[in-house]
Amino acid sequence: MVVVFRSRDFAPRDRADATRVAMQEQSVPSRVVLENPERVDSLMEVWSYGAASIFRSVMTGYRLQRTPRQVKAGPAEMLAIAVQEINVGYSDQFDTRRVLPIGDLFVIDLNAPYDYLLPRYGSAQCLHVPIDAVGLPPEVVRAAAGRLAASPLHTMMTAHIGELTRQAERLSVDPSASVLGDTSVELVRALLASAYDIDYARGLMAEVLLPRIRAYVRRHLGDADLSPEHIADAHDISPRRLFRLCAEAGFSLEQWIIAERLTGARADLARPELADVPIAAVARRWGFVNNAHFSRRFRDMFGIAPRDWRRIAPREFGAESTQPCGRSRFDEPQAP
Repeated sequence: MVVVFRSRDFAPRDRADATRVAMQEQSVPSRVVLENPERVDSLMEVWSYGAASIFRSVMTGYRLQRTPRQVKAGPAEMLAIAVQEINVGYSDQFDTRRVLPIGDLFVIDLNAPYDYLLPRYGSAQCLHVPIDAVGLPPEVVRAAAGRLAASPLHTMMTAHIGELTRQAERLSVDPSASVLGDTSVELVRALLASAYDIDYARGLMAEVLLPRIRAYVRRHLGDADLSPEHIADAHDISPRRLFRLCAEAGFSLEQWIIAERLTGARADLARPELADVPIAAVARRWGFVNNAHFSRRFRDMFGIAPRDWRRIAPREFGAESTQPCGRSRFDEPQAP
């Protein structure tokens, strides 16, 4: 945890001024009005994810106002995407006033005047991403800010910010932290573009969703009930949208799943240490519940029956060359 400010570290008489300064240092020039300066209690945390970062503030009531003069004097380099965490907040930007209940996702364009109010003790989780990296026109950001719920990525973005915050101590020091930051930028871009107009965002949606969909499917290849409906539900999109994404990328989802399963089963059947495992058990491990269907699809794809492949593969090709990842589903912990 990276605690950048704790009001209790200061003498009581200095806490209000220190809190105002800390809030501005973590954001942009603005006016910080404390609800009760005599009894302010605040905690601010920041975690870095490469070009992106998470800022979390937990504090007694306050108001944050950014004026046109401050915008002009100090342009911001970051865009803020936030989730209201504790207690209800209120925002006013682009002539739109909003109530922000717990769990609500909202955008603050730091390059436009705004007014944010948290009337009592509460908190928010805020993802900061570089405006230049997001690369969307200001008018798109402005229009999207008022209709984030229209984006099919709304729930995913909310969960993403929550995980980056809850798992920050582990994720922010992981070697892949900068990759998570880049992913966050791409997700923000697709969120805003799709909230603005789904057709405008079609290509961006595919860039964000398809890698996630592929990774999800590979983790669940052994689930016999893996279906387009389950996959779509896991990504908060409709099955129709899922099929369209795959079609636009030039592949059939169902055929790709079968091919991935067959490839995994083929690798396991070539492993000498699994020679005593029945072929039917290998097939079930890769999501095939019908032995005849598995054998037919295996022969169609590889031109040889599973039993014959198991017999010749270790001798002709060597087990290592047929196991791309050096790992089998039989190596995974078994459910009791």
